[in-house]
Amino acid sequence: MFIRKKLLLNILILVAFVLATMNVSCAPVEEEKEALKVTMVVSGGLGDRSFFDSGAAGLKKAEEELGVETQILECKLDPSAYYDHTLAAAENNDLVFIIGFQMADQLVEIAPKYPDTQFVYIDGIIEGIENVTSIDYLENEGSYVVGAMAAMATTRTEIPGINEEKIIGLVGGMDIPVIHNFVVGFEQGARDIDPGVKVEVVYTGSFEDPAKGKEATLAIIDKGADIVFQVAGKTGEGIIEACKEKGVYVIGVDSDQGWLAPGTVIESMMKEVGMSIYETIKKFQDGTYEKGAVYSYGVKEDGVGPTFSDEYAKILPQEIIDKMREIEQKIISGEIVVEEAK
Repeated sequence: MFIRKKLLLNILILVAFVLATMNVSCAPVEEEKEALKVTMVVSGGLGDRSFFDSGAAGLKKAEEELGVETQILECKLDPSAYYDHTLAAAENNDLVFIIGFQMADQLVEIAPKYPDTQFVYIDGIIEGIENVTSIDYLENEGSYVVGAMAAMATTRTEIPGINEEKIIGLVGGMDIPVIHNFVVGFEQGARDIDPGVKVEVVYTGSFEDPAKGKEATLAIIDKGADIVFQVAGKTGEGIIEACKEKGVYVIGVDSDQGWLAPGTVIESMMKEVGMSIYETIKKFQDGTYEKGAVYSYGVKEDGVGPTFSDEYAKILPQEIIDKMREIEQKIISGEIVVEEAK
């Protein structure tokens, strides 16, 4: 009797083991999803420590935190590369970021041929193509704030390096609409603070020529400017160098450029390209991405505006910083409406 019970127990154990094994083997195998493939095509090259580098930082963050597979194609301002790199990105990716107004025509031509690839045009608007979404920055709003700051600071002769003249300057890369938007906002911000402040504006004709940036800046400084807003990409390196040599102040652009010349950079007007790229990839992953939409990044969205860093506070009086923050809130509320370039 004891032997029979033991045999029965062993049989039950064997049956349970077989059933458990069957359950494991029959369970559906969850397929591992392929990583989202994302490429950024830039018209220029990395290393500008400004616009393109900001975008690259956002892409890198997405790679590390969101698990996407990334690639950057640099055109180095070679017109033949605009089409080739855009085409290569279209063929092998889920999501493609196009950074550079120079590639707009190529994007319009190529995107409709690759309906399964989603494209994001950075720093401009392309409408009417279902698989092209645009990210537009309200740089005029951020420029208004630093224009107001510059107009206040240029009258404060107790700040070392500020002269008696009420003259500030702006050196732009190319004479194009997006740079005009910086100029319009900067001039309006200065004018609303003090109509007597003169704004000198020069275009260098390039985003990749520091020597031209330095030459243009020296000319503005010779006219009496003691604060210069650099809006010129890599050309801005020469602008910063000129200001450092002459002991005047410069406003950085797109990224926080204070580290390039501590004590010379008085503020940086951030244009959060990297943040917008990261957020767009996240939307694509979680299903909230809108095909063909236009995403705008202004002061309200923290897409543009001053850094308000501790380093800049060592130069700027607190009342100027407080006024800048007040101006930002008035832009957000609609009390201040910043003009756009026509």
